[in-house]
Amino acid sequence: MGFYLVQKYAMPWLLPSFYNICTMKFSVLIPCFLLSALMYSQVNPFVWEPATNQPSKGKLYESVLTIGYLSGRVVRVWIPEAYTSSKKKYDVVYFHDGQMLFDSTNTWNHQSWNLAESASDFLSKKRCILVGIDNDPNHRYAEFFPSPIYSALPVSVQLTLRDSLWNGLPRFDSYADALINEVFPLIETHWNVHPGGAHRTMVGSSMGGIVSLAFLLTHPTELSNVACLSIHLPLINYWKFGDRFKEPLAATFNEFIVKNSSAVNGKSIYIDRGDQSLDASYAGYFSAFESALNSYAKKNRVSIKVIPNSGHSEKDWAARIGPILKTIIK
Repeated sequence: MGFYLVQKYAMPWLLPSFYNICTMKFSVLIPCFLLSALMYSQVNPFVWEPATNQPSKGKLYESVLTIGYLSGRVVRVWIPEAYTSSKKKYDVVYFHDGQMLFDSTNTWNHQSWNLAESASDFLSKKRCILVGIDNDPNHRYAEFFPSPIYSALPVSVQLTLRDSLWNGLPRFDSYADALINEVFPLIETHWNVHPGGAHRTMVGSSMGGIVSLAFLLTHPTELSNVACLSIHLPLINYWKFGDRFKEPLAATFNEFIVKNSSAVNGKSIYIDRGDQSLDASYAGYFSAFESALNSYAKKNRVSIKVIPNSGHSEKDWAARIGPILKTIIK
């Protein structure tokens, strides 16, 4: 009798209520699913697309960063032909000024490193992929200038550089942190590569050479090797300031190099300059710079070279980069 009464009087009420509750829960779950999908897309927003213009060797992929300090910049990844069939992990070579590396049709001066072609023959026995991070033209000097030396400069020099070159304070720390916390994890998560600084090399030219060396000295556990081509020892826009700040900048930078020498051990450090064009003007900086860098020679492999009949351009760096990588990458 009791069950009959429940069927007759309670069930007609309970069933719609149960339906309403389920409907309400489902309507609540829909936004939750959408929110979860949105959050997932923010955590994993990277889609690697084949570059429109492919190199003649290997394959080039691109992705636009959508979060973090480097949001909006393109990261380019070149893989050799053997990569897709290999089960072994690869090392990574990171390059600054990524938009200048692979395709001269899209560069401001119609030159590039032609990196896939210029490096691949020398890397045939090395397992590594090449990664380029685009620069920010408006803040390139601010990001590549080693901010640890900024406070040691005379105040008049600080103010001039802040207001005339960087439009604000140096951004080296923000750029370095983004490489460590955004770019390195991105590459090591999405590609078949060894994780950790022991398997990373960093390469840059001109101010890219400055930031590569400064990154190694301030974050020595994050890298194994650096190559600094046509290293821009004036540290500033030379054609704008000339030798005006040569002494304070050179002295402070060299002191910074010596000060950090005790923390750097077992690294490969390659430095060069040409003897043509802008590179020829670096000659006056090299003696003191080389003396400072010699403080690393006992515990690291240090190579400093002057390249004859070579200068300061993407074509020059394309001709130099292959043998350099073959030498410094184990």
